[in-house]
Amino acid sequence: MNDLDRQIEEALDAEDRALHREFGEQGLYAQWFGVYRGKQAWIAIIVTIVSFVAAMIAFYSIYRAVGAGDFDTAAPWAAAATVLLLMVSFMKIWFWMRMESNRVIREVKRLELQIARLNMARAA
Repeated sequence: MNDLDRQIEEALDAEDRALHREFGEQGLYAQWFGVYRGKQAWIAIIVTIVSFVAAMIAFYSIYRAVGAGDFDTAAPWAAAATVLLLMVSFMKIWFWMRMESNRVIREVKRLELQIARLNMARAA
């Protein structure tokens, strides 16, 4: 916890501290599984399945390329493996970007909650 986090924690009242602990920063696994929730969960599921299948085919292509006797036989398998591994890499990048966007959305919603609570406190 850095100084800014400590100052924010000290400025909060007991109810805000409880909310901050409940809706605080998530760990890696919570963020990872969070991609599989919400309106776009089906996209994450499809991307995961396609990525897994592409990785398996890429490993098979590498196996065939290594076991090929000559360059003419190995080249297509190596090219297929390269394309498939790039495809898997792009899907993983998309997945991590989705995790990051979920984290930012979560923080924005926390700010919205704090603003709404502040407005309610001022109105009362």
